[in-house]
Amino acid sequence: MSSSWFLYLAAATGCQAVFALFYRLVLARLTTFGWNRVYLLSALVLSVALPLVALPAAWARLVWPAAPVAAAWALPAWKLVNGAIPAATAVTPATTVSWLGLVLAIYWLGVVYQAWRTARNLRWLYGLRRQHPRTRLGRRGWLVQLPEPSCPAFSFGRHVFLSPAHAQLSPAEYTQLVQHEQVHGAQYHSLDLLLAEGVGWFFWFNGLTPYLRRQLRTVHEYLADAAVTRPAGTHIAYGHLLLKLASGSLPTSLVHPFSTKQVAQRIYMLTIPPSSPMQKLRFLLVVPVAMLAWVGVAALGPAPALAAGSPTTTTPAAAAQSRIGRIIWQGNTLLSTEQLNAALGLKLGDAYDAKALQSRLSYSSDGQDITSRYMDQGYLFFSINPVAKTQPDGTTDLTFTISEGRRAQIGTITVVGNHKVSTAAILEMLPLHTGDFFNRTKLLQSQKILAENGAFDPTNISINPQPAPRPAAATDLVNIAFTVVEK
Repeated sequence: MSSSWFLYLAAATGCQAVFALFYRLVLARLTTFGWNRVYLLSALVLSVALPLVALPAAWARLVWPAAPVAAAWALPAWKLVNGAIPAATAVTPATTVSWLGLVLAIYWLGVVYQAWRTARNLRWLYGLRRQHPRTRLGRRGWLVQLPEPSCPAFSFGRHVFLSPAHAQLSPAEYTQLVQHEQVHGAQYHSLDLLLAEGVGWFFWFNGLTPYLRRQLRTVHEYLADAAVTRPAGTHIAYGHLLLKLASGSLPTSLVHPFSTKQVAQRIYMLTIPPSSPMQKLRFLLVVPVAMLAWVGVAALGPAPALAAGSPTTTTPAAAAQSRIGRIIWQGNTLLSTEQLNAALGLKLGDAYDAKALQSRLSYSSDGQDITSRYMDQGYLFFSINPVAKTQPDGTTDLTFTISEGRRAQIGTITVVGNHKVSTAAILEMLPLHTGDFFNRTKLLQSQKILAENGAFDPTNISINPQPAPRPAAATDLVNIAFTVVEK
């Protein structure tokens, strides 16, 4: 889950980089402010959405022209615990908290902090609106009078915030100031900033989302400037007003201040001629740029084929990632088809991801994979043979053939390599007991207990299940041998 999330964040950041670079090089100087606004909003949304959308099968074949032939892993499940447990599942004090988990924790702390900052700013704006006198501006707007003379003029939603210093402006200047801020409310610019703010929660670690948000706010100012000045043709007087009220910092990233440090750029955009029709044709490049970002994200990922397990059993080639079609189960008696589908966590129309599929079948960190569900109920000899078949319509049908095998009970439990700690003392610590049905989760818990005990080398603890068939009995036996190295 954590690694997949990081891959998603990297892919979405790549999309943001493509969209931001294209805007800066091609669109930023155009006077098509409304179109620029739509582009920037689309860039924020598409950068989040494109990494989640699978490529069509025909496109995917262009990305992965030589996709590997998928193979079904028909290895009996009990062999997954025969011999030493793989290093990926070994628990040692040094790996109890992995670096990946630590980075993930830091990341989510950053997300929570960014969300808290947004909530704090919204609460501050709500307090300003409630604590200070306000009067009606038209049918839906409000004018809030702030007591601090040095406070810049700004707006949020339908509320315009002014200080006593703004009352000293001439009637014409005061009217232009209020009209400018009212345009922000009438065109719902604050909703744009809230969307950008929400995206910024999850991408606080890069500078691309703040860049897109700043450009979006700048376009809002261009739109408001144009709405005030173009009907009356008062560019010079309006430019003087911008210079007079220029301020440095924003009260909060959620508001639209009347005049900031970008005064020179705003005056320049007011005076240049409107973009020509030929210049507007640049927006036709947006579609191929979005496709480039989409295909680029897909190309960075793995070719979608089932991981090979048993070299003797192969399935049809999975040439490209597709959507899941039918899901068929065969040979299951312990768990119903509905229970198996719930454990698999996939349904018709989901993206076909071979790596995630293998995790849900054989081993997942939450212990809810299908193999664990069988082996935790004693089915040590359980095996599953998946076959993925690509259909002409591009979907992938999945067929799972299950061999449940006989249940196994735990026979003897021995510990090899212990000299300072008695076997009886060790066995008292473990959740495994002779006569119980085999349970893979308890087996791994036992390994973890031994690793954290302190008496043994946590990197040299292995488990050796030794099956002992009993054809005449209702169940088979499995003897468990733990091999330890004392410190």
